Amino acid sequence: MKNVYLFQPQYSVEVRNEDNYWLPYSVGCLWSYCNEFDDIKENYELKDIIFKREHPDKLLSRLDNPFLCAFSCYIWNEKYCLTVAKLIKEKYPECIIEFGGPQSTMKMLEENDFINCLMLGGDGEHNFLDLLRKGHDAPKIYDKSRIKDLDFPSPYQSGVFDKIIKDNPDTLWATIIESNRGCPHRCTYCDWGGTTMGKINKFNLGRVQEDIDWVRDNNVGFLMLSDANFGIFAERDLEIAKMLKIAGDHPNSKIEDIVLQYSKNSTEVVFEITKEMGGYARRGVTVSVQSMNQPTLKAIKRKNLHINNMTGHMQLAKKWGVRTYSELILGLPEETLESWKEGVCTLLECGQHESIDVWFCQVFGNTELNSALSREVYGIQTVQAEDYVSFTNTKDCVEIKETVEIIKGTDTLPTEDLIEAYLYTWMVVQFHINGYSQIVSKYYRNKKDVTYKEFYDKLFESIKSDPILFGEHYKNLYNKIYNYMTTGKVTDSTGHALEMSMATDFNLFWEHKEHTFNLIFDCWGVEDSVMTLQKEFVYNPEQEYPVRLSLPFNMDTWEDQETEYNICNAREESERNNMWLLKRLGLDKNTIVPA
Repeated sequence: MKNVYLFQPQYSVEVRNEDNYWLPYSVGCLWSYCNEFDDIKENYELKDIIFKREHPDKLLSRLDNPFLCAFSCYIWNEKYCLTVAKLIKEKYPECIIEFGGPQSTMKMLEENDFINCLMLGGDGEHNFLDLLRKGHDAPKIYDKSRIKDLDFPSPYQSGVFDKIIKDNPDTLWATIIESNRGCPHRCTYCDWGGTTMGKINKFNLGRVQEDIDWVRDNNVGFLMLSDANFGIFAERDLEIAKMLKIAGDHPNSKIEDIVLQYSKNSTEVVFEITKEMGGYARRGVTVSVQSMNQPTLKAIKRKNLHINNMTGHMQLAKKWGVRTYSELILGLPEETLESWKEGVCTLLECGQHESIDVWFCQVFGNTELNSALSREVYGIQTVQAEDYVSFTNTKDCVEIKETVEIIKGTDTLPTEDLIEAYLYTWMVVQFHINGYSQIVSKYYRNKKDVTYKEFYDKLFESIKSDPILFGEHYKNLYNKIYNYMTTGKVTDSTGHALEMSMATDFNLFWEHKEHTFNLIFDCWGVEDSVMTLQKEFVYNPEQEYPVRLSLPFNMDTWEDQETEYNICNAREESERNNMWLLKRLGLDKNTIVPA
């Protein structure tokens, strides 16, 4: 028998004082598929699946004459996998070293002569089966492939993970399930549509249900449905959402979070799905944009919802009683400082007041954005950023640092402008989205005809010149981002946490609420009723809810009309002072409803 080792190492995450690991789903799929064939069963033995970042010396000491070591590679394990693979090749020169996954590129093969075989995206099962059958006679490079007929067992049902579960009884797991594969979009910054070549193929619902049941019964706390466009098959996806909700509510279940990747240009069904999911889909519906700048959208081959439709989506969210969030990518081609600021404020104009996430633009291995042509045409400048991943654990092997290639500038958005764009959005997220200025800005928008762009341009200048708190913080944050964008290093955080400084700056505002309010009120003269409403809008753990307020205007029509409102919060008593949890639940801002 020939010994096979599969590698999909991950960082661990500590949740509720328990170690949380991702189950190695990708490599599990490969073996689950291949082990259905008699010739593979007769000639190969799966000795182990490596899912932890173990120290390489310890790992090598327990390998038993490996015939094939196969690595699934992404940004959080690329350097670790290359280090381990090289050591294996030195100790076992006849061992076949295979690399696959999103970060496996021709450049990787050229720079690492110990790699025998490379698989370039797509569905890997067919290519991996061919590699096992041909062994040392297999081709050096496998191009993208698709499997149209997805009628084969998942790693959950075939027992691939049984030993891992048995050997780690105290581990809380995160994992992935699929109901389909493929993405019809070709966004240049993403390798999802490019590697899967468009058409969506479906798994049968029986398999999906069985996988959900397995997750329910096996100590999984975090579940991601990896479909690229959930909701695109309305009736089917609503049925799957009901399966997920039932599983989460089951007494055996430890599921707390379920992440869905909604259809890019979604319809009303995604709001129905989110409503059905209840607290398991706490982030709500993605109103996905990435950029609001038309030249940028053309450059990255993406088409957003029309602004009117985007506004309609915000209204649908209100109708269904669910939350929404929007994501932007900073550093995309053709973006300028002014187009970025306009885009952020246009989101507010469309009604996005709940959640805006901003990500530095990462350059992934097999994307069009990573091509030499794209880099030249758009003047793309990058930095290899260390410590990007925010969930590193000292129990893991941390000596091998992973890096992520991040865009630090383009010909239309040089580094200095990119940093200012970051800081402008930091202001909008911290002041508006987190609630501190949201009521005042809405009042000025609807009663005084001051656009959100005008409002936040003025507040931005006040923040930079604040002599007490925010002026100095702005300078420090600028220097931190500048250092990260020019050296790739950060001293007191992680790159992931720097994205909007959500991990650190929430406490800054919370601990200086009065100064924050005063800065806003001094910048924009505010009437007493608006000032009171603004303060009441931000959650106060010492306050008993609901609170009754009488306002001289109607907040739906913004007409002058004496109106009574209740300020409410759905917190449990046990959550009163747990601000991190309340923020995750969206309860750091109160709800304003007519009395």
